[in-house]
Amino acid sequence: METVVRDVAEALIVVAVGGMVVTVLRRLVAGQLHVYRCAACARPTSRGYPRCRHCGREQPDAL
Repeated sequence: METVVRDVAEALIVVAVGGMVVTVLRRLVAGQLHVYRCAACARPTSRGYPRCRHCGREQPDAL
């Protein structure tokens, strides 16, 4: 019984990850993905931090 539960859980995880990959690929092909760039150095950076990790400048719309 334990192996059945483990196998079902593993299958659900695989389906979930596969769905996320398909969604990202569809958005990429449709041109809906946007890379957030620093206002000062124009390098890709995270919106989750108030400062750019490359140049250290504070981002105007950081979360």
